Amino acid sequence: MTACRSFSLAVTLVSVAASGQGRIQPAGALAEARAQHTATLLADGRVLVAGGRGADATATLASTELFDPKTNTWRAGPPMTTARAGHTATLLDDGRVLVVGGTAPARDGSARLDALDSAEVFDPAKRTWQRVGALAEARNGHTATKLADGSVLVVGGARPVHQHLASVERFDPVTASFTRAAPLSLGRWLHDAVRLADGSVVVLGGRSNQLRSEGGVATPKPGLPLDAVERFDVDAGTWAPLPALTEPRQRTAVAALGTKVVVFGGQTSTMSTNYVEWWQPPASEWAQSATHLSVPIAGHTASVLPSGDVLVVGGEPPQAVDTARVQRWVPSTQRWCLAGTLKVSRKAHAATVLKDGSVLVSGGTSAGLAEASAERWVPVKGECVEP
Repeated sequence: MTACRSFSLAVTLVSVAASGQGRIQPAGALAEARAQHTATLLADGRVLVAGGRGADATATLASTELFDPKTNTWRAGPPMTTARAGHTATLLDDGRVLVVGGTAPARDGSARLDALDSAEVFDPAKRTWQRVGALAEARNGHTATKLADGSVLVVGGARPVHQHLASVERFDPVTASFTRAAPLSLGRWLHDAVRLADGSVVVLGGRSNQLRSEGGVATPKPGLPLDAVERFDVDAGTWAPLPALTEPRQRTAVAALGTKVVVFGGQTSTMSTNYVEWWQPPASEWAQSATHLSVPIAGHTASVLPSGDVLVVGGEPPQAVDTARVQRWVPSTQRWCLAGTLKVSRKAHAATVLKDGSVLVSGGTSAGLAEASAERWVPVKGECVEP
C-alpha cells in the first residue's frame, strides 16, 4: 500500500464480520456509556474500567466496572474517590492500579473542566480505592509509564489555563508519593510514551503551546502537532533528543516491539496520515514501513499481540466520523491483513489485550456519542486478506 495524506480521498471501508485473521464476538455492555476512560488488565485476568465522560458528554464519572473474560460479563466495581476523565491508569508490580490526574468539572459550577493533581490506588483484593500523595502539578492528557524498578514516570500533559507541561514526576509505590524528575525540553499534551526493552522511555508527538512572549506579554498559543521525540535514560535520570518523526503527529497509536518504537497513523497539522514508521537504536532517522495503513486515520488504538503482531482498531478516517475496521500488522513481513469488523464503529476507545490473546474493545465514541458497548476480538489462523 502506498502512503496517502489527503482528506479528499474517497474511502470505502470493507465490512467483514470475520476474516482470515480474526473475528469479533460480543462482550456484554458497560453499565454506563463512557469515553476518555481507562481499561487496565489486572493480575487475575479481569479488566478494570475506570472513569471517563458519560453519555451526555458533560458528566465526569467516578464509577468503575470489572470485566471477567471467563464469563464474558461485567460487574460494578467500587467508585473512585474522585470523578475523572483523561487520566492514566497503571498496573503496579503488587497488583494494585495507580490512577493519576485527569479532568473534572470546575468547582465553581461553570462548564469549564479543571485538571486534577490527585492520585489514587485501587486494591483488587480489598476492592477499595485509597488516595495517595498529590502531584506537584495538576495535569491531564499526560502519560504514565511503569519503569523496571516498579516506579511510574508521569510525563507532560496540560494544567489549568491550557498550559502544556514539560514537567515530569515519578511515583514511588513504597512511599506512595511523587517526586520531581528531569523535565522534557518541550512541553507537550496528548503525546505517547512507551518503555523499550532496554528500560528507557521514548516520548513522542502530541501538541505544544508553551507560553511565548508577544510584546512583553506571555500568551498561550493554540498549539500544533509535534515531530519532536525524546528519550529518558532511567539510570542517568536525563532526557536526550532522538531523530524527529517524518511529520508532526497527534492522536497516534504507538507500539513498542523490543527496542523498536512503531508509530501508526495520527493527525498532522492539516490532515490525517496513514504513515507507519519506526525508530530503533542506533538509527539516525525514522524508517518507513514497506506498507502503510490503507487509509489515513487518527484516534485509533494499536495493541501488541502475544504473537508480536500489532492489532489496529477503529479510529477516525477521512470523510467519516469513525470506523469499525480492524487490521493486523505483521512486523516480519510489514504486511497488513483485514482482521474483522466491529459491530459498532468507534474511536477514542480502550483496547486491552487479555491473557488468552484476545482483545477487549470497550467504550469510546460512536457517531459523536459516548458508547456503552464492548466487543472482543479473537485471533483466527487463516489467509491474510489485504485491505
